[in-house]
Amino acid sequence: MNILFLNTYKDWGGDEKWTVNIGKGLKAKGHHVVISSHPGLETEKRALENGLEISPFKAGPDIAFWKIPKFRKYLRENEIDVAVCVQNRDVKIGALAAKLAGVKLVLGRHALDAMKKRPYHWLVYTKYVDGIITNTQALKNLYMSYGWFKDDFIYPVHDGMEINENVDDIDLKSMFDLPKDSIVLLGAGRVVHQKGFDLLIEVAQMAKNKDLKWRFIIIGSGQLENDLKQLAIDRDVNDFIKFVGFRKNVLPIMKAADLFVLSSRSESMTNVLREAMSMETACIATDVYGISELIEHEKSGYIVEPESSKAIYDGIEHVLSNPKLKTKIEHNSLKRIKSAFTMERMIDQIEQLFIEQLKKKGFNEVKLEL
Repeated sequence: MNILFLNTYKDWGGDEKWTVNIGKGLKAKGHHVVISSHPGLETEKRALENGLEISPFKAGPDIAFWKIPKFRKYLRENEIDVAVCVQNRDVKIGALAAKLAGVKLVLGRHALDAMKKRPYHWLVYTKYVDGIITNTQALKNLYMSYGWFKDDFIYPVHDGMEINENVDDIDLKSMFDLPKDSIVLLGAGRVVHQKGFDLLIEVAQMAKNKDLKWRFIIIGSGQLENDLKQLAIDRDVNDFIKFVGFRKNVLPIMKAADLFVLSSRSESMTNVLREAMSMETACIATDVYGISELIEHEKSGYIVEPESSKAIYDGIEHVLSNPKLKTKIEHNSLKRIKSAFTMERMIDQIEQLFIEQLKKKGFNEVKLEL
């Protein structure tokens, strides 16, 4: 198959990692894969590093309909069989262009509740695309509640990951100039409101008020990074919580942390949580969308109420004060990832989905690039 993934988001995050990983996996299975993304940014760089073909698509406003003719021409000339539009904005432009170009199968992909129950989204998702890939059953349930779709229109496929069991040990406390007796709590992700890092600042304040040895490290960059650094200074906890920016290789840091804390307000099958679990680091996560599909509470992780710094604080305190529970979670985390969230499983499911949907539409011969 000739497969194109359109993802014009400018930051590097879970959707972008999914785009490159899926592309890499499908190419390895013999398909011709193109990644179309904003030029010069991390998604394009990672695609090239993984030997994928790229087709730059400069992001514009959501209503940049003047981009459609050029993109439609590219899709036609390259005989694209399957087009997957990863972001909401990509569906608005890319899916329409794909339909006009006669692409056999056009899919949207959602890892967050980006599609709201609005007339415009009804039009886009019922007229321009042939189906939606989600990464949790919870997100499918939300979209099905709109009453717009048949059950076989939305396909939940859990995100997978490549498991690396040969990660080097590091001295995390020396790396970030932390007290030798500190307990290191790690958060990671785009520094945006959705990720709830402001809640961790509140947790750090509670910990400081009780003279605890907790120290927070936040990995990632984003539009709120400077604001949150200033908030930490204003709350007098900048010695308890450090925003250390984007790091390309986070696995050694995750492995060395005492706990990983996901404080998100909205999330689904988040990459950073799975990565931390694969390092056998005990994880605490807010109960949003598909988190309970990944974590088995008090077995492979600990789930707390969302939007509550008190709930996060209590969860951290509970796990740290129960060494047997913490050890149990650590031992079961990697097992959980291996059982249901491997890269191979995800790639196989996505490939089979494409083949089945093409056959449903009458395209019975699937050409492989071998």
